[in-house]
Amino acid sequence: MVVVERETEFKEIVVNKSKFLSQVIPCDNLSLLKQKLALLWKEPFGNASHIVYALRTKNEHGIDAYFSDDGEPSGTAGKPLLNILEGRAMINTAVLVVRYYGGINLGTGGLVKAYSEAAQMALDMVKFIQYVEYNFFKIVLKYNILEQFIKLVSKIKGEVVEKEFDDNVTLHFKLPKGEERQLHSFLNANQLDMIHV
Repeated sequence: MVVVERETEFKEIVVNKSKFLSQVIPCDNLSLLKQKLALLWKEPFGNASHIVYALRTKNEHGIDAYFSDDGEPSGTAGKPLLNILEGRAMINTAVLVVRYYGGINLGTGGLVKAYSEAAQMALDMVKFIQYVEYNFFKIVLKYNILEQFIKLVSKIKGEVVEKEFDDNVTLHFKLPKGEERQLHSFLNANQLDMIHV
């Protein structure tokens, strides 16, 4: 599975006088996407005919898929976008296509083709990265082993998310799923326990 590294600029194609602008964004939940859509409807696309989307997100139980045709004939806009995301094994990614109607009806086949081409054009411009699932942990350390522990977490592609300083240091960190076993010898040697959160 892959995700996009960052949001793309809008790319434009024109089909029979209708203008289609497409964008790919990293997104891991529908409510964030809907917030973005609400902003797009205000500016800069307040007078667009349609803003369609597809979104695939990963959760602990599997993959959720969402799409909207936004008033286009059913299955002609959002569903083709979703099919593209599925075909590329993309998750936590949304593709948006804004349409300005040009006065010529494209028909259902023409709409599917136009929306698909617009989405493909935006996806061709994006950099993909491999999706990594993380587990989150918490640990309390003495200051004298803090630096050593942070280096070890970094070495196994983990990341410290938060540090709390007191008599000891409380670290909140994430590790790629299954990599926590690489910390066991360090934890045992220093008589430490970490908590899965």
